[in-house]
Amino acid sequence: MDLTFNQAAKGVNKEFTVNITDTCERCDGKGNEPGTKVQHCHYCGGSGMETINTGPFVMRSTCRRCGGRGTIITTPCVVCRGTGQAKQKKKVVIPVPAGVEDGQTVRMPVGKREIFITFRVQKSPVFRRDGADIHSDLFISIAQAILGGTARAQGLYETINVTIPPGIQTDQKIRMSGKGIPRINSYGYGDHYIHVKIRVPKRLTSRQHSLMLSYAEDETDVEGTVNGVTNTSTGGSTMDSSTGGKARPEDGEDKEGFLSKLKKMFTS
Repeated sequence: MDLTFNQAAKGVNKEFTVNITDTCERCDGKGNEPGTKVQHCHYCGGSGMETINTGPFVMRSTCRRCGGRGTIITTPCVVCRGTGQAKQKKKVVIPVPAGVEDGQTVRMPVGKREIFITFRVQKSPVFRRDGADIHSDLFISIAQAILGGTARAQGLYETINVTIPPGIQTDQKIRMSGKGIPRINSYGYGDHYIHVKIRVPKRLTSRQHSLMLSYAEDETDVEGTVNGVTNTSTGGSTMDSSTGGKARPEDGEDKEGFLSKLKKMFTS
């Protein structure tokens, strides 16, 4: 049975058509055509058992004439041909338990038979599963990563408001306790782990570019170089053609309010 990720995680009652051999619905399992009568088996006297003499021994076995029924069908059912069993399609509602996993098999009675159902769970474009825990990605801006803030993430049951702490790093995980999948063999729910991904803009305005250069000039723990900045430890810089020749904030110009400017720059 095919299931979506959400159906397997939350559980669902799903209608399913199965092919089984069960009691013939036309003759109700009797074997004879409805409206006709069966004959009393004279071979076994209606007992279904016959007596066989084998020299000094007398044996009792199932009647070979009537097959142990005690009666003989003269007009067999056109559907089951006298067997009382017929292949048929039945629609059943399968109660899929919450938390079922891909490849898991369950047993379910259908009529007088039992069927085995194997679940095939589709992959989710949003979530990744690890037992009862689920994982997903959340893309945030550079400003949100530096200054913190809030973001909305898709949850399994609802939209989640996520609080982003200042200075969060890419691939850092935020745990949402109890927001995962129900545990099948125990109580409670798993957790939802949100993996933070910082989205770096490919294009900047001239003002954004100038502010980023000012930020780069103040950095002291940079390995390597930054384009447009000659020395990050001393704050020296070079004019780059990509700035469009526009002025950038100087070393002594309101450095204390730089983060506020950076926040306004990305949120405006």
